[in-house]
Amino acid sequence: MEAKVAELMAALQILQDQFQAVMDDKEQAEAEAAKCAQKLDLAQRLVNALGSESTRWAQSIVDLDESIGLIIGDVLLASSFVSYCGPFNKKFRTEIMIEKFIPFFKANAIPMSDNFNVLDILTSPSQIASWNTQKLPSDQVSVENGSILCNSERYSLIIDPQLQGITWLKERSKDDNLQITRLTNPKIIQTLELSIENGNPVMIENLDNAIDAVIQPVYARAVIKKGRNRYIKMGDKELSLNAKFNLFLHTKLSNPHYPPEIQAECTLINFTVTEFGLEDQLLDLVVLKERPDLAAQSIELIKQQNQFKITLSELEADLLQRLATAEGDILDDIELVENLEKSKMLSVEISEKVEIAKETQA
Repeated sequence: MEAKVAELMAALQILQDQFQAVMDDKEQAEAEAAKCAQKLDLAQRLVNALGSESTRWAQSIVDLDESIGLIIGDVLLASSFVSYCGPFNKKFRTEIMIEKFIPFFKANAIPMSDNFNVLDILTSPSQIASWNTQKLPSDQVSVENGSILCNSERYSLIIDPQLQGITWLKERSKDDNLQITRLTNPKIIQTLELSIENGNPVMIENLDNAIDAVIQPVYARAVIKKGRNRYIKMGDKELSLNAKFNLFLHTKLSNPHYPPEIQAECTLINFTVTEFGLEDQLLDLVVLKERPDLAAQSIELIKQQNQFKITLSELEADLLQRLATAEGDILDDIELVENLEKSKMLSVEISEKVEIAKETQA
């Protein structure tokens, strides 16, 4: 009897093993089918995303190819603007660019953009919006002044009889521990010395036509290099120059007369409000007063566009990194496909927002 039971138990075990093997095969087949279905879905999503993105990427390649060929002239023209146009008002800046610089570039076959705008090279809509929130007037000349100040290697001397420039600088640098002083301040040397070494910006306000020679080494950037360190010599002291240090010179004189060496060693920027500039500022104020909804919408759209562009750039960089380092089956990288879809949706949303912003601005 026990032998019979043992025989039946052995037969049962064989059947159970066979059943388990069949069930394992079934589960493996189902898992493989699910994996294939997932891959098929990812493949379709990848094809759809790439299909629409290819148009944008192809256009980006064309735009980049064109800009690479024109970047030399555009940057040279923007650099010329920063170097030479700062002291002049809007009328003379336009005359210098349209009647002098651009014809010279064309006559010498220097490649440059047809619809060149100096602000496209020197700044961005997000930075301009940031300046406007820091109390910089939004007219063309004021924005140009801001771009000159932020892109010049030399320290700035601003001509600011209406105090618009100094108001913006104080607001812009309030979180950087801006030190405000005057030449008549007996502690001005001490303030400069501490700021140079600690990296705090300094503003010397209300200058007359004469500038004390004691600060000449600072505004002239008389830097001494020793190894990797840089020093400025003031009197008998060698001060370690902190890379974050900046100097702003300010005068309320509407037509100051500084010697040539000061004009050569500083970047003169004319913040004087002209009739045209006042018209632009009044227009912005009228729009802000009469249609605050449009003004707020325009500011919000600019913020959204800039955030979208940052996110889109990050997504594209991540996609390129993943594609470049991908190993094995690309469809196994679900995150890559999802990022590509997100990039597609963002690019569509940005295009729509850009059109809305254009209409709002108009």
